[in-house]
Amino acid sequence: MNIEILQGQPVVRLQSGAAQALISPAHGAKLLAWRLRNWTVIDWPGNADWDRVTKVRGGNPVLFPFIARTFLNGRIGFWIDAQGVVRPAPMHGFAKDSPFRVVEGAEDFVTLRLDANDTTLACFPFAFRFEVTHRLAENSLQTTFRVTNLGDQPLPWSAGHHYYFHIPATERPDWQLDLPCARWARQDFSSGTFSFQPSVCRSARLSDPAWIDRLHDQPVLEAILLQHAPSGRSISFANPDARATDWPCVTTWTEKPDSDFFCVEPWSAFPNAIHNSLGLRTLALGMTDEISCLVHADIRS
Repeated sequence: MNIEILQGQPVVRLQSGAAQALISPAHGAKLLAWRLRNWTVIDWPGNADWDRVTKVRGGNPVLFPFIARTFLNGRIGFWIDAQGVVRPAPMHGFAKDSPFRVVEGAEDFVTLRLDANDTTLACFPFAFRFEVTHRLAENSLQTTFRVTNLGDQPLPWSAGHHYYFHIPATERPDWQLDLPCARWARQDFSSGTFSFQPSVCRSARLSDPAWIDRLHDQPVLEAILLQHAPSGRSISFANPDARATDWPCVTTWTEKPDSDFFCVEPWSAFPNAIHNSLGLRTLALGMTDEISCLVHADIRS
């Protein structure tokens, strides 16, 4: 495992053949960049504001224990626990804002850990251990989330990815996305409710505005494919544990018409899962659970 300085910040550099990845332990165990030979699969902006890392459009933030927006009686950013206490629910959870510590590593992988603390207990009153392992291979990057319940009550949780794939806006018409799923959904951001509809097609160009803020219910993870025909580049996904229930939702998103990224985000639950239970996982006392997502990047020679 190698430590280097990026923009004045210590980061972990993983290496596997011609592939390289950078991770920031102090900023949510966040994958910052992933490069394969001359291809920047995931980019980190050169002008990143490290005082507002969660607002930087790059890398892959770790989402835990909440995903996206949580609503309580129409109020965004709150949830109610089993004892009736109303607590804050940060957008995409608190892990992305938390410092992790490195517990194990080598040239091609690193495991980072976050334990419950005063900050997390204020919004999530559970004793937990959350570990993130990034493992790099020459053509793939696997991330594993591992949660252990160290407390005296069942622990509800969800986790997810926010891959900012480096796809310049001018290239979107040339990128094709295949994403088969059972249904599409959108969330009403005033109430938190969902509207579902049949998924009428499985494939479209990234320039199609319908992809933005679309939730894909019960996706076929192994069938998700991003392809750029002019360069022969492709991005695909897999679940090493082969459990269809691990990733019941995938979200597609980009921010603006000229944003030089496009996000495909496997989530272990739907937004507001702490209230609607859509995909919410519950961990018994003393137990550990883990889920993995593998992203494969290929350059056709």
